[in-house]
Amino acid sequence: MLAVIRGAGDIASGIALRLFRAGMRVVMCDLARPTSIRRTVCFSEAIRLGETHVEGVRGVLCADAAGARAAAAAGDVAVLVDPEAACVRELAPDVLVDAILAKRNLGTARDMAPVVIGVGPGFTAPVDCDAAVETMRGHYLGRVYYEGSPLPNTAVPGLIGGYAGERVMRAPADGVFEPCVEIGAQVTAGDVCATVAGEPMRATIDGVVRGLLQAGVPVHKGMKCGDVDPRCHPEYIESASDKALAVGGGVLEAILALSAEKNAAAEKNVRVPDVLGPETVRNPHLPVNVRVPDVLGPETVHTQHVNGSLSDEGFVSALVAELEAGRRVGVASLLATSGSMPRHEGARLAVLANELLVGTVGGGAIEQLAIERARAARSGGAPSLEWYHTGDAMACGGDALLAVRALTADDLPVLLAVREALLRDEPVCVTECWEDVVAPTIEVGPAVRLSAPTWDDTHATYREPVAAPSRLHVFGAGHVGAALVGLAAAAGFECHVYDDRPELATRVRLPQAATVTCGAFDNLAASAAIGPRDSVVVLTHGHAFDETVLLAVLTRGVQPAYVGCIGSARKAALAREHLAAAGVPRERIDAVAMPIGLAIGAVTPAEIALAIVAQLVRRRAERRGEGPGKGERA
Repeated sequence: MLAVIRGAGDIASGIALRLFRAGMRVVMCDLARPTSIRRTVCFSEAIRLGETHVEGVRGVLCADAAGARAAAAAGDVAVLVDPEAACVRELAPDVLVDAILAKRNLGTARDMAPVVIGVGPGFTAPVDCDAAVETMRGHYLGRVYYEGSPLPNTAVPGLIGGYAGERVMRAPADGVFEPCVEIGAQVTAGDVCATVAGEPMRATIDGVVRGLLQAGVPVHKGMKCGDVDPRCHPEYIESASDKALAVGGGVLEAILALSAEKNAAAEKNVRVPDVLGPETVRNPHLPVNVRVPDVLGPETVHTQHVNGSLSDEGFVSALVAELEAGRRVGVASLLATSGSMPRHEGARLAVLANELLVGTVGGGAIEQLAIERARAARSGGAPSLEWYHTGDAMACGGDALLAVRALTADDLPVLLAVREALLRDEPVCVTECWEDVVAPTIEVGPAVRLSAPTWDDTHATYREPVAAPSRLHVFGAGHVGAALVGLAAAAGFECHVYDDRPELATRVRLPQAATVTCGAFDNLAASAAIGPRDSVVVLTHGHAFDETVLLAVLTRGVQPAYVGCIGSARKAALAREHLAAAGVPRERIDAVAMPIGLAIGAVTPAEIALAIVAQLVRRRAERRGEGPGKGERA
């Protein structure tokens, strides 16, 4: 489960610790110059230092949402300079927590994530959040409100060691904050702890400096800038406060309760093959990280949000994050396959330093062998390259060339180049040479005429075309559109949804979508960033809107790889006439799949969505040079 937290101060960091230790991946957003006071227990310090540790948990500064996703997947708390939490659109988190503690809502909306939690006064459940958590010290601290709001702010700090407002140090003037002591210093009343515009900020009681703003922060007169703890325990500055952890416990309770409620309202269960038994019942709405028993170790964390491919930016970013942190990664790759296999050449699985598994080579016995060998390679074992005959242990009966090696800092430049190409949507080619099995090499170069991964047995060389996953633009978020997004995302499409109905164009209804945009269809179609490898599906709530979108798409200079529109044969004929009359070239009109989808007798929204996804997958396979036969043999 991925949680994005707005704010990275001490309360937000206490929340992050609770969620992180409960097994969630955490991304935090804060100002470029945070105003955190208790900096020794704030993940916001990563913005100043590049990385920090709070109670043994590492927080790392990330450049963008992709880096944050990778850092969180690698087992760190990711920190972004992103006060508006714009990363939510790209990360599509399961949970959004607003812990800015601004005493008012600064832009968080209930439709920004499936579960939205507001912390402190300024939020009202279920109006602008699903639940709100009390932050005022006392009897109600940490309490969860599923209806209503936390208590109003009194501006009076809670009692610590018998002191309340006296322990807080405030700016004596407007200006730039310049500390004179370090957090943890022992001070007495009257000692100068900082200056603002040349005026001293003094301690008002004896104790240990528990918090101070960082140098250079602009402040105004009376602003809270420091905190003295009269209990005189310097070790307290290294641990989250009772208040922060109490609030974090409330947030965790709300997430678990609301997730359970939403899961219960969704489809019950699906059955999937499982190496742990002939068939295991698994809930489709489980958190992204699922802990399962593993025959090769006591417990392994499987990350499901990446598919294990160099064309998967999430997979590549996870590897980059590990190598940048100085940690080795064990990687198992399928370089060639024959016969029936659950996955084919190009599939990869990585074992990270914290036993996190990223990607998959297909499950079953070959997956377990890949995990075992990748672990050994990560720990210093020699690389290996051999054909694996699945008929010995799996029913599918195919063969796979399994390559296993460790990635080290020497491989980082190649992976950075691959990730940059994916982010720029620029195709490249990755080449692995295994002539010397003890010392395989990997390099990246310009794209070549290669429609699929290839293995040259004579020269023991593997080449793979790498390109960002195809984007699918869905115009219309009704029943069919909502069903389509879930199926298409599972098939590897990055889905962007557009609709003019605010009640439908929400992240709560479309959690698998990369983006959801609400507005007039003519503006949406004109402004959508549609590339030459993208697909467009038109499913609006009216024939006129369908034609509006089609006209905008088909008159672009760069045409998408696929355009499809829902409707009957009669509607299709009329639409084609209208588009031709509007001056759309005939070859572009004829290329539109209209009526849309494969002819499988689909009637219900889910069936229609399935027919559309089947056509999208078939067209994608044809562009790769694979043709429909490959899927029919699966």
